[in-house]
Amino acid sequence: MRPSNPASESLAASEEGVVLLLVLLVLALISVLVLSWSQEWRTELKLAANFRQARQSRRLAEAGLYYGLGKLVAAKAGETMAMLPASASGGLDPKKAGWPPDGNPHVIQLPEGSAEVRLADEGGKINLNRAPEVTLRRLFAVLGFSELKIRTMVESIQDWRTKGDQALPYGAKSAYYLSLDPPYVAKNGLFETVEELSWVRGFEGVPSIYRLGEWLTVQQTGKAVNINTAPRDVLMTLGIPPEAANLIITARQNAPITNLQAIAQWSVNLPDQMTGLGFNMSPFFTIKSTGMVKNGTGRHTIKAIVRINVTAPQPWEILSWADDFPG
Repeated sequence: MRPSNPASESLAASEEGVVLLLVLLVLALISVLVLSWSQEWRTELKLAANFRQARQSRRLAEAGLYYGLGKLVAAKAGETMAMLPASASGGLDPKKAGWPPDGNPHVIQLPEGSAEVRLADEGGKINLNRAPEVTLRRLFAVLGFSELKIRTMVESIQDWRTKGDQALPYGAKSAYYLSLDPPYVAKNGLFETVEELSWVRGFEGVPSIYRLGEWLTVQQTGKAVNINTAPRDVLMTLGIPPEAANLIITARQNAPITNLQAIAQWSVNLPDQMTGLGFNMSPFFTIKSTGMVKNGTGRHTIKAIVRINVTAPQPWEILSWADDFPG
């Protein structure tokens, strides 16, 4: 029997320990790489799913918008037919022809999700470019702004839409806007969109800036505000008491209001208050469509301004299109 060598046995054990340590180190590195790759794969899969849902929600919003456009054309055609004698209407029921453009939501169920569509008659809103100071003051008061805030907002609107360099006491002209970061000049001209208010003094940080289009418009809709489509806050801005405004909204859901006498019982001094109101839709409408993916988080909103002319070869025209609109 060969005598044992303690030194040799110790060296072999040491080498085995080093090999085992290297093996463990390699396994640890492989584990880190695998975990890193799996995390990247999960991230890529999540991004791909989010992208797919974003595309789906956008397509749902587009589908809802064009469906709503068809309902608008039908509603406008129904209103036109209602003005004709019964023998010339072709049996078309205006109430069933389309959706009333009163801002109420309509939900459309689709295979991949749903679309919530809101139609609004621009003729039921306050004209931002023509409204006098007193009307703007009333509107912002109804919307709940403070007196100092209202004065700044209204005078800044007046300065923005008029020529000249002299600002009103609470308004702003280019001298004020050039002091901001980044600097810019006052428009000194009419508003092209309601969202342009975000550039105007007094509207900085207003959380409802993108909702102001529910009450204001820049379209040439005429002097009268449509009582059949005006929101409650607009009716109150024109001097109608809240209770009477609620009654008007309830009544017009059953049938369009066609004259002042039909609602004279709901308000005091009605003829004086109602001189700025009409009964027919304008040619201009807002369509806001929100697509929502079924069993997902995808959500996309499109806002479009359209002109409807049912006597033209193509009865509709898209004037503006805001993709991924807040809302």
